[in-house]
Amino acid sequence: MASSSRPMRITIDPTPTNGEGISRIRDDIDNATLYPASGSNTPWEENRFSFASGPSTAVNTPAGEDKPFLFPSSAPLSRMTTRVSDISEKEGKEDFDDVDEFNEKPELLEGQKDKEVEQPSGTQTPPESLVGELESYPTPTPVRLSKSKQIILGVVMMSTTFVASATSSSTLLVIPSIAKDLEVTELQAQWVSSAYALANGCGLLLAGRVADLYGKKWLFLIGMGLFVVFNIISGVIRNYIAICVVRAFAGLAISVSLPAAFGIIGTTYTEEPGRTMAFSALALGYPVGGGPGMIFAGVVAGASSRSWQFVFFILAGLALIPIVAGAFVIPRDPPKMITTTTNRRVDWLGAFLITAGLCLFSFAITQSGLVQNGWAQPYIGVCLGLSVVLFLVWGFWEKWVVKNTSIPPLVDMSIFSRHEWKVTSILCLSFCGYLSVAGWLYLAAIWYQNLKGDSPVMNAVHVIPAPIVGMIACVVVPLLAPRVKASYLLIIGGVTTSIAQVLFAVAPVDLTYWACEFLSCCFLPFGADFTVGIGNVLISNLANEDEQALAGALFQTALQIASTVGVCCASLVQTSVTNQHGNLEKGLKDAFWLMAGFSWLSAIIAAVTLRKVGLAKDIGTLVRGHELEKEKRRQDQQQSEQ
Repeated sequence: MASSSRPMRITIDPTPTNGEGISRIRDDIDNATLYPASGSNTPWEENRFSFASGPSTAVNTPAGEDKPFLFPSSAPLSRMTTRVSDISEKEGKEDFDDVDEFNEKPELLEGQKDKEVEQPSGTQTPPESLVGELESYPTPTPVRLSKSKQIILGVVMMSTTFVASATSSSTLLVIPSIAKDLEVTELQAQWVSSAYALANGCGLLLAGRVADLYGKKWLFLIGMGLFVVFNIISGVIRNYIAICVVRAFAGLAISVSLPAAFGIIGTTYTEEPGRTMAFSALALGYPVGGGPGMIFAGVVAGASSRSWQFVFFILAGLALIPIVAGAFVIPRDPPKMITTTTNRRVDWLGAFLITAGLCLFSFAITQSGLVQNGWAQPYIGVCLGLSVVLFLVWGFWEKWVVKNTSIPPLVDMSIFSRHEWKVTSILCLSFCGYLSVAGWLYLAAIWYQNLKGDSPVMNAVHVIPAPIVGMIACVVVPLLAPRVKASYLLIIGGVTTSIAQVLFAVAPVDLTYWACEFLSCCFLPFGADFTVGIGNVLISNLANEDEQALAGALFQTALQIASTVGVCCASLVQTSVTNQHGNLEKGLKDAFWLMAGFSWLSAIIAAVTLRKVGLAKDIGTLVRGHELEKEKRRQDQQQSEQ
């Protein structure tokens, strides 16, 4: 009888144990040996883990008890299998071709670092002890949709950004009507729009994490459903404070759906060119929603002093489209297979820190442009300083969570540095590009309404070519992305947007609209729409399978904060120069030059950091190549040390 202290050897058999076709997996392992006494002649006791064939896999469990064996997509092989070294006691280099020869020659078994596992002879390793070491989430089975369902799903996801964009543009246009009806100043009425934008930007990260953990489809539907409810309430109440609060809840509701929509595309469309086309459709919703939003808001608000409330009813009706269609065409999330280490807890402290930081930052930036004294108000500087402190504390906390707790971090900070900082570079260039576009929209409104004395409706008419060209730009993205390098498209976007800024900066006020202003509207959208369309594909391909919604939330948060900062920078420069020189035209033109500088910075970042990237869809191949090269160097180093 074998000694009870005798260690065992574990092999993995991918076929049923039926006496035929028995195979085992042998592989080298990392660094440390499980039993340091290399001279030991203790024979090995073999336990084999057998896997049932077919789609349902069991890990050597008793009859009637099915425990899943999970292979996560991103974990290396060393974390998914029990490895056995092929070093014999004497020679250290013999290879064993069958189980009998392997058992006749003693050798070293290496396991995971700092971990020893011994089993008495004749006993099996419990399945939980093996499964428990694995990742918490399995690789979701790719969903295969028909062509028609893929098209419908793309339209449904586009309708999400359509509604979000239409809400922002229409609410801005009815601010004068709200101010008159509720008897508040226009500066105060701007909080009806700002509360929505602020809450939208602050809720994205937490919503993205929750969508990855608990399912994207139902979170998407819940967010859109709440958005409908809060829009209906917005159209009923007539109290200034109450409507600002309700608009903030509407912004939180749409922030729940937007990352889920990104994640649905990232996990459903796995093949090109459908993947690029789906992300382009998601980006297309912004210009498609912006133009009609301004038009129907202007028409409705002009009907009577209280008709602005009907704008929110229209927005609620538009939001019903993705809810009804999405319930049928959005594929169900794969079931989360529970293991002993399944951890779907949320890092609530991290969520609080980043949300509070974003709220204070957005509030300070927004309020600085709404109050008369601006940055001279003490509380604005205090809020901005506290937000910076909270951002720093959040970053340190997320790193501490990874090293010292079992709670999954809200954002794994390694996402910013992985793949040679490419995720960070994409976020930075997108931030600069979108900041420039947001600044242009604000300055154009001041140009037409304050400098030229046009009405809000005529303002919308003058800038309507921008969203129309934006639709064309979004359609062009899936046509160019498979043929033109991603960095080239991003550079083109930055350059064209800078041209749009320069045209306003050099145009005389009395010059005809068609000479510069119209051309500026035509050049502007490429920066935003190329950035969103290409950036979506790049970010999704750089993120892991279980980070898709979170990656979308990071990208959308960068764009949302860029919009806030863009308006702030444009307003600050325009106001300062105007007050200093007493000339509104000079203040506007200096601000347009600043926005042009941000566009150039976006193009430079793309040229420097993404110069080695080919097509947008190939960035995943480039990353995998770098990872394989690093792994090969690591293995070569280990062999040289041995």
